[in-house]
Amino acid sequence: MKYIFTTSSTASDLSKKLKEAKSAELQVGATTKISVTVLANFSTQYLVNSLYTSLIFNGIDPDIYESSFDQWEFELNNPESETNRRNSDYTLLLLSSTRRILNRSKNPREFAANLKNLLIRYKEKYRGEIILVLPESIREGFDQTSFFYKWVKSFKKELQQELESIVRFVDIDPLIMEFGFEKWHPSKFLMSAKLCCHPNCFPLYGNYLSSFIQSLLRRPTRLIITDLDNTLWHGVVGEVGWEGVGLDQDSKGYPYLMFQRYLLSLKEAGVLLAICSKNSFEVAKKVFDKRREMILKFDDFVTHEINWDPKSEGIKKILRDLNLTETGVMFLDDSKFEREDVKNNLPEVIVPELSENVEHWCEFLSKSGYLTIGKVNEEDLKKSSMYFAEKQRKEDAGTHADYSSFLENLNLTITPGKVSASNFDRVLELIHKTNQFNLTTKRLTAKEFERLASHDDCFCYCYSLKDKYSDYGIITVFIAEKVSGDWEINTWLMSCRTMGRGVENSVFDHFLSSALTEGETVLGEYIATEKNKPISGLLEKMGFTQNSQNGSSSFTVGKNKNPKAEYIKMASLI
Repeated sequence: MKYIFTTSSTASDLSKKLKEAKSAELQVGATTKISVTVLANFSTQYLVNSLYTSLIFNGIDPDIYESSFDQWEFELNNPESETNRRNSDYTLLLLSSTRRILNRSKNPREFAANLKNLLIRYKEKYRGEIILVLPESIREGFDQTSFFYKWVKSFKKELQQELESIVRFVDIDPLIMEFGFEKWHPSKFLMSAKLCCHPNCFPLYGNYLSSFIQSLLRRPTRLIITDLDNTLWHGVVGEVGWEGVGLDQDSKGYPYLMFQRYLLSLKEAGVLLAICSKNSFEVAKKVFDKRREMILKFDDFVTHEINWDPKSEGIKKILRDLNLTETGVMFLDDSKFEREDVKNNLPEVIVPELSENVEHWCEFLSKSGYLTIGKVNEEDLKKSSMYFAEKQRKEDAGTHADYSSFLENLNLTITPGKVSASNFDRVLELIHKTNQFNLTTKRLTAKEFERLASHDDCFCYCYSLKDKYSDYGIITVFIAEKVSGDWEINTWLMSCRTMGRGVENSVFDHFLSSALTEGETVLGEYIATEKNKPISGLLEKMGFTQNSQNGSSSFTVGKNKNPKAEYIKMASLI
């Protein structure tokens, strides 16, 4: 995720970047397609250009509809409007606190209630996300006792209370603080051009919204691997001992405690934490055991590599242990030498250039866009506990004579479920973030996915998995369409942490037994990428016959045989 604009960017810079974004090279590189509708009570041309440019530079090709000036209410109300006709993946509703809304909305509670009814009707018809940009603070509200300050505060509160279950909120006050009121709010642009801010603020504003949309589409960071000495605490524990490292809140330890607090908040939102440190394990762990000031506890980290090996080797071991690729992994270390080692040996790992002043780290990382979290679901909250359960499984595996007896002892149970409103968002998230076990790597838009899920000639299922250690939640998706009498696999993917346990065989068997009869044929195609090489032989493993002429594969019921994993129980449909 890239922030391509800063507070120093200008409208002229935006024009240059927009021209670059429309180049053939960047268009081809933007492989993920989404549709966006922009509704606002101010003129949005600059904002839309910035949003488009920022998304393209991050590999996302947006089809953006920009409604006419201040027609947001009409567009949402009118079933024949372009907004209702398009059914976009993301609907952006921007309600600026400028005089246009302030003067027409004297009662924030009434306005919020009316907007709720309007958005409920809209949401009932469409599956996409609604993103509401909350009314911003205005310079007239500098005095907290003023009408303007109280009005904006009340307005935001009512909107958040009424719309919490319907929309995703974006608060741009942090952005305005970064610019400053003087730069953000020159009134001449409000009056003459119906803009909510200075034109030079729009490049970063659009980038800010782009970052949020991307976080809804797929999390930019799923695992943070951090150093210890001069990263989580001040000093080198091997030299000063656990008693001597700086963790005092009123002195050198303060910024490190702030940094720990920031990492803990990310962990609580579903980001995994791990340690990679050049240290003696026993010496380093004493800081966690003995220093009560530590905000992060040793159990907050799903795994650790605390030894004297190169950091790049330690990170490779962590990724092997967690069965993860480099994508979405961030490494944090105060040492430039260690950062360069990881950059050179693990090029896809995100390695921020941390300042020598630790006081700037939280602000720097927050502004990077890599740690934006647009939503938190149930699976995110269980993520750390699932990886701890995986450790138990590995320990258990060592007590069995062979791997097959270990699998039989896990008590694996799969529960199939049709894709529905209750699981739609989670399944769509899996479609956009799963890379290793992904047969076709098709990144369906919400609209495309909704069409498939509602089509009579489409098998659209997701599957949950449990064993004696934990509930994995929804871990695999299988979508097939019936075309000209045969079934064609559109999407088949599975969470990498459950690979190699026979789950894929049981899922395919469920599809065969549920949707096909004797003599019917399934057509499948493995579309190779750099990241899905581990399943290059999946179709052959499932019993498919490969056509040597065109590379496609087919499976005919009664002719081909799928080696089902008998030790896995298939529960009743949910």
